[in-house]
Amino acid sequence: MLTGYNTDIDFDGVTYHVQTEDRGVANPLIESLVYVKGEILATRRTEYGDLLQAGAKPPAIQILMERQHRTIVDAVRTGRIDLLTEPPVGNAADTTVSRRSPFAGMPGGPIDAAKLSQKTLDEVIADWLAEQQHEERVRLRVLGGDDLTYGSDFALEVIIQITPGDAPVVGANASARFLSTAMKPTKLAEGKSDKTGSVKLTGTIPKLEKGQGLLVVAVQHPRGNDEVKFLVRR
Repeated sequence: MLTGYNTDIDFDGVTYHVQTEDRGVANPLIESLVYVKGEILATRRTEYGDLLQAGAKPPAIQILMERQHRTIVDAVRTGRIDLLTEPPVGNAADTTVSRRSPFAGMPGGPIDAAKLSQKTLDEVIADWLAEQQHEERVRLRVLGGDDLTYGSDFALEVIIQITPGDAPVVGANASARFLSTAMKPTKLAEGKSDKTGSVKLTGTIPKLEKGQGLLVVAVQHPRGNDEVKFLVRR
């Protein structure tokens, strides 16, 4: 089990604590949690069993853990609790990300792949991790989610694009859900993107007397998924 990371971030009068830990080879997951006043607001998990099977050493796993932690910290610092930067697998509540092995389809396995590139195995894996940031993906931008309060109406413009290139995604399913520590998840609005890749979502945020709440805007499409989370204020 590798040493984890802990970071406190102050944003808009709220102190967030981001904690990232390695669950160890018996349960090969890197788990990141975002806390506010001891309550968990968001979770991000990344499986790395395929990397262990490929012969990865601890330094490569440490790179993966550090990058996941830094991505979440940067998102919180910029005001977006947007932890799912890659399409999730499983149901809507599952934030575990499965990665395709960097050696899939390579004859001879990871050792030969490293020899062919004249790099160490850990360097090959580190390069692969960096390349994941440049794959074509569905991305969404949300306008109107900066000043959300309990019990108030919201009107969001969701813009769905393919990156790189920013081509619009037509016919993507977009939804807005309310998540909180005090009530069950509630779907507040849904719709499909038009030919410009845009869809408007309107609704009313429930009243919440205690605890913390998030408005989660998600998009699902055969080419990929994305999600953005906004903290609701009193």
